[in-house]
Amino acid sequence: MYRRELLGAGSIDKISYTSSIIDDSEIFKYVIITLIVHVNELERVGVINNDVAGRIRDALRDIWRGGYEPGRLVGYEDVHEYIEAELIRRLGSIGGWVGIGRSRNDHVTTAIRLRLRRALLDLILTTLKLREVVLSKAVEEYDKVIIGSTHRQPAQVTTLGHYMLYLDDLSRDFLSELMHVYELINRSPLGSGPLAGTMVSIDRFREAAELGFDGVVDNTIYATGSRYFVISAASVVVNYLVEVGRFINNLEMWLMPPQLSYVSADPSHLATSSIMPHKRNPATLEVFRARIGGEAVGGHLMAMYSILRPVESGYQLDLQELTRHLWLIIKIALEGLSIFMDFINSIKVNEEGVKESLGKYVVTAAEYAETVSMREGRPFRDVYSEVARELRSGIKVGLDVIESLMKPVHGSSNPRSVIENAKARLGEVRELMARVNSIMGRLNEIENKLLGY
Repeated sequence: MYRRELLGAGSIDKISYTSSIIDDSEIFKYVIITLIVHVNELERVGVINNDVAGRIRDALRDIWRGGYEPGRLVGYEDVHEYIEAELIRRLGSIGGWVGIGRSRNDHVTTAIRLRLRRALLDLILTTLKLREVVLSKAVEEYDKVIIGSTHRQPAQVTTLGHYMLYLDDLSRDFLSELMHVYELINRSPLGSGPLAGTMVSIDRFREAAELGFDGVVDNTIYATGSRYFVISAASVVVNYLVEVGRFINNLEMWLMPPQLSYVSADPSHLATSSIMPHKRNPATLEVFRARIGGEAVGGHLMAMYSILRPVESGYQLDLQELTRHLWLIIKIALEGLSIFMDFINSIKVNEEGVKESLGKYVVTAAEYAETVSMREGRPFRDVYSEVARELRSGIKVGLDVIESLMKPVHGSSNPRSVIENAKARLGEVRELMARVNSIMGRLNEIENKLLGY
């Protein structure tokens, strides 16, 4: 529809090659919502009358209710062209009024922000539920001994509860960054036109308020051409998933029978061998870890950087290829974290497996050396060297396991501080969850009102 007067009809194969019609299924709902707000604004500023605005709004809502079947939309450049063509088909030439005061450039970035805003809220809620599971597990297993490792070797005794607080610290930092990115995303580019604005006296702040945004992206070039908000969201998610992937390595080691066997997990997360009936393979963890690295999440982020860097500070079609990777990163995160959450919820410490390792490895030597140094008033390095010589000669030197856990340092393995900290954080998580659900409820009301529900 857009190209025919200047360039002619074009060829289906080339239009299909450059079309984003399939990927646009992610933003179909939000393109409709954005167009409805645009029509409302055209009506408010007197570009179209009440009757025309009402007929266009009704048609847009009917298009939304009819659903989106990209497989049947061959020949359209994108969802924007399809919807406008459908309006003209249904209403005649008055459907073409939606083209004034707008560009696909400001409308697509508005729709992406609306869709990404919702995705981030889903991710925030999923992470809060993960934190709830992790902290409940910390309370449940606050004093269950685990041998912690550095350099993939037995290092110090701690507890599963202490490790759960590690995972919670990571998730709490991730949530803090997600909320910052949410604020970055929750600003409206609508009304910016293709680059430098539009001749229609659109009130961009009024449109932003109607869509539930907290404000506008000021500069119209930045509003339409930048994808900083996209790359920021993607990188924060990938950073977190990479760290979760590292924790998966710990879980995998702890599960290994007979070497460690520190924890057990729900068998539904495990698989076995086609030839070795004794095998218990952590299948769900392995798949999630693979999707985090390689050509999955990490690969998608690298692709996004590669696409974005050569593009000028204005819209080019390269940018439509960017968002495909964004949605895949979000999908992998939401699916994987739900699986990971269920896995964490199922684990239990195998006390016999830990006890067996405690008999084999000296893992309280550091605590013993510190205790002797302080008790006898001897320089630590002297005691350290003495303990090392004893260990070298085969003498097992160490502090009692329970005593070694009872460190006075904030954030340490001390079971009393672990359980107190976990309980306090559970209250914080539930309060934040209520706030996020309230935000989602408000956005639901906004979207449902615009869509006529």
